[in-house]
Amino acid sequence: MNIGNLFTAGTREEGWLRTATATLLLVYVALYSTVFEVHYPRHLVELYKQPYWRLALVGLVGLGTWWCPRVGIALGLIVFFYLNDMDTLSSRI
Repeated sequence: MNIGNLFTAGTREEGWLRTATATLLLVYVALYSTVFEVHYPRHLVELYKQPYWRLALVGLVGLGTWWCPRVGIALGLIVFFYLNDMDTLSSRI
């Protein structure tokens, strides 16, 4: 990948915004989503039970991917870890 083309998506400002968004999301993944049993806010735990919430998350990943593939990958990781944690924590042993 040519580093000069990293920030040339559309306008220069949009390229910087895409890169900054992807970087912030990947930092979020590194800090929170790789730890098992993250303490999620109560409303995220309650929303997990609703199937439309999970479909909305998939739609958010789709929109992020449509805007910028790097942002979509970062959002996909966040949603994957969230859904995986919620499934593990809400299942009976």
